[in-house]
Parts: sequence; structure tokens; C-alpha cells
Amino acid sequence: MRVLETTVRASEGIAVGRAFVVDRCTASTSYEKGAPEVEQNRFEQALQQSREQIETLAADSEIFAAHLEIVDDPMLSDAVVAHIDEGDSAHDAVLQASAELVAMFEAIDDEYLAARAADVKDIFARIAANLTGGVKNPFEGVAEGDIVVDAELLPSDMALLDFNKIRGFVTAEGSATSHVCIIARNLSVPAVVGLKGILSEVKSGDTIIVDGSGGRVVIEPDIATLDEYKVRELNHKALLAEQQQAAGAEIFHNGERVYVFANAGSVEDVERAIAAGADGIGLFRSEFLYMQSSVEPSEQQQYEAYLSAARSCKGKPLTIRTLDIGGDKAVPYLGFEREENPFLGWRAIRVCLELRDMFCRQLRAILRASAEGNVRVMFPMVVTLEELEQAKELLEQCKSELKSQGVAYDENIKVGVMIETPAAVLIADSLASHCDFFSIGTNDLVQYVMAADRANAKVANLYNPYSKAVLRAIEMVIAAADAADVECGMCGELASDTEATELLLGMHLREYSVNISSISKIKYQLNNLLK
Repeated sequence: MRVLETTVRASEGIAVGRAFVVDRCTASTSYEKGAPEVEQNRFEQALQQSREQIETLAADSEIFAAHLEIVDDPMLSDAVVAHIDEGDSAHDAVLQASAELVAMFEAIDDEYLAARAADVKDIFARIAANLTGGVKNPFEGVAEGDIVVDAELLPSDMALLDFNKIRGFVTAEGSATSHVCIIARNLSVPAVVGLKGILSEVKSGDTIIVDGSGGRVVIEPDIATLDEYKVRELNHKALLAEQQQAAGAEIFHNGERVYVFANAGSVEDVERAIAAGADGIGLFRSEFLYMQSSVEPSEQQQYEAYLSAARSCKGKPLTIRTLDIGGDKAVPYLGFEREENPFLGWRAIRVCLELRDMFCRQLRAILRASAEGNVRVMFPMVVTLEELEQAKELLEQCKSELKSQGVAYDENIKVGVMIETPAAVLIADSLASHCDFFSIGTNDLVQYVMAADRANAKVANLYNPYSKAVLRAIEMVIAAADAADVECGMCGELASDTEATELLLGMHLREYSVNISSISKIKYQLNNLLK
């Protein structure tokens, strides 16, 4: 019996089954490198072949809709051609460009946008395969009850994997925010990812246990361990059934409604969240529209996306966070300069108040969508009252423009502020008198309060949402909101942590905006606490 462990928490649950180790080898067709124009032609042919394959796949799977946009993005082809011009073969150029663009996306500290790295890697892998030997189905032979073991699972694999057949999966690479992990959590399929060395420890046919809750894989377990985990598997399934029953419930505490909203990074996320029992969307990340294109999305494109999201909410609140770029989310076409401290630099509301024409295009799109849905607008990274006042002035200006054009919108659209800096905490009472709601963004708040980069492993011990300083900051914000009678929610990771639910409820937090997979868990926890 061998046990491997990781600190990454991918998808909870227990699975016991036979290992199916994926073989990614393809028949390779070697060729001699030609002149740059020859290699560019080879690349363009492989790109076209990949585009046609993705178009076919997109007809049956929404996963590939985003792939179609990426494969046609000039940024992708320009990156490859640049390496071909430097003397690389088409295949080597694809690998180089893939590494560069994937690294750019992986550096982004945002769940939705970081997950796009997998989409980019997936597309480049397809192009590379079409250059050398063609694409094959690596999951041929997966049997009912198997546990898939691979180096990494990519978005395109989701169209090939039958999640109703497999019991779980394990990967050597990947993160908890990857596309496949999000799907696994939504479908309650146990998973462990980022388990270094797994491919050298297990072979197809081995009996393995996947403990997604503990980040553990047991290979060839003894009888006692096997029996123990089979009981735990049954208990976990019973708990999931209880949690699902709580997903659609309305929750009240002392006569007050307690809401469990969801965080969403796309229209598809909104649809999944509402289907999973969310009371609305507490955070809709609008930057996905800007990051997936090489040019700024038009007002009409944004309007159509926001309208679709609002309609998907079916009358429930849709809270659209205005563009939050800068810091770790630079958009090339906006000309961001390199900054020594990007998290303390030109980002979020600071960018929008400087690029006012762009900001107004977004605000008009949001306002237009508000005519057909319960839409709220939320400004990120506000640190002064003047920033909020300027943003509201621009919103009023956009209202006047639409009114003069006879375009409908919600004249009483609610305006909120993200509380994610010590400055915002300290002036929360002033901000509360000029807005309708707060949303506490604990991911940024923790790193700013504790002066600890959340991506830096050396200060990971300081990045603690349960520190006294952070908890006191949260209490101050909720108290300021209560005093001004404005709504107060939380959309950071702490809201999704069931261990924090009782503490936050005691602080009088009444709105929890969580990741989609946590909706039923948080509702179940709240119901148990309020019995």
C-alpha cells in the first residue's frame, strides 16, 4: 500500500476503483524544417485543421465555444509566427508560443481568467498534434467505475470523458481552479490534482482510492483501509444528498432573509449557479469580455452578454462588477506599463476613471441590460469617497444619454462598492452614505491588511483570513453597513468556507456570494446553524 498526498483541494468525496492511466502518445510524423515561409504555411494549415475540428466539437459542447474565439485571435497566430520568423520550426514555434501565453494567463490571480490558461494550452496542443500526427481519443477503453489518472486534464477532454461512468480522477499537474475541477465539483466527482509523482507510482489496473476531501490517493490499499474508505464513500454520498435538498431553500434568521449568491465569470456560470439553487449572482466578473479578445468589446457586445446573464437569473439579482483589470490582469491592447508593485498601482476603478470613454461604454451596456433584469452595478477597489462620487457621476451621465435617446434602463439601479482595502474599511461609514450595498472581497482584503502577497508561498502563513486584524476589519464593515441600513455581503473565498459560516453569521453577515460548488454546502450549513 502506498499513499500520496497534496495540499490542493480539487473536488471533495471518496472514490474507490480501478486506475485507468491515460496514454497521450500519438503517432508522430517527422519532417525537415523548411524556410520560414514553408513553416508558416505548415502552421496555417494545422491552424485551419484545428479550427475545423473545434467547430465540429462546438456544435455538441459549449466548452469549445470559447476555443473558437481563441483560435481566431490574432494574438495566438502572431505569437507563433514571431517564433517562426526567428528560425523555429512550426512545431517548436507552437510549443514556445504556448508556453509564453499559458504563463501569462496562469499568472493572473483570478479564478475565471487563470482557467483560460487551460483553454490556450488545449488549443496549442491540438495544433501541435495536427502538425505531427493528428489528434486521437486518449480515453478509449475507460470502463464503468474507472478512476482516470493523467498528467493533466484539459477542457477538450471534457467532451471525451463520460462523468457518469468514471468514479474520479487524479492528475500530476493542475490547480483547483481548472476547468475540469470546476466541472468535477459541480457534478460531485471526487478528484485530486497537482499530485507530483503519481504517474510513476500507479499503472492501469491498480486499485486506488481517491480521497478528494483530504487530497490523498491510496494505491493498492490493504483490506482494512479499503473497507474503511468504502464506508466513508457511502457516508459522503448521503451527506451530498442532504446538501442538495437544502439548495433550493429560502433561509431566514430572526425574521431576516439570508441570501446565498454565487460568483460567476461567464454567462454559462450564471446559468449553472441558478440551476444549483443560488439566490442570485453576487459577483459577475465582467473582465472576461475584455480578456478573451485582442480588442475592447463593443458596447453592444457587452450589452448582449449582460442581458443574457440577467435573463438567466430569472428575476434574481445580478451584481455586475465593473472592469477590474490591472494588477495581475493586464490587457495588452490597453497599453499597461510595467509596474514594480502592480497590486498597488493602476488597476480597477483607477483605470476606469482615467479611461472614461471605455468606462462609459460599459456603464451604458449595464444600464441597458438593467431594463430587463434585476441588475446591480458594483465598483471595485474604491479607496476614497471621491472615486465613488466620480463613478456615480459618470453613471448618471450615462443615464441622461440613454434617456435622451429613448433607451430604457432601471432608473433606480442599485450601486455598490467592493470593500477590499484597509482604506475602504476605515471610511466604510462615509461610503455607506453614498451607495446601496457593500461586498467584502476577502481575497484582496486579506493580502492588503496583512501586507502578504497571496501568491507568495514564503508569506503564506501570514495570508490568513482568520487573523484578528482581518476579522476586525470585516466586523467594522458590517457594523458600518448596519448603521447606514445598507446591504452587506461577502464575495471572497471566506464566504465559501463552511468553517467560517457560523462566525460570519454571528457578525450579522446576511449575504454570502460563493463559488458554484459551495452553494448547497453553505445553504446546508446555514440551515443547520439556524435550526
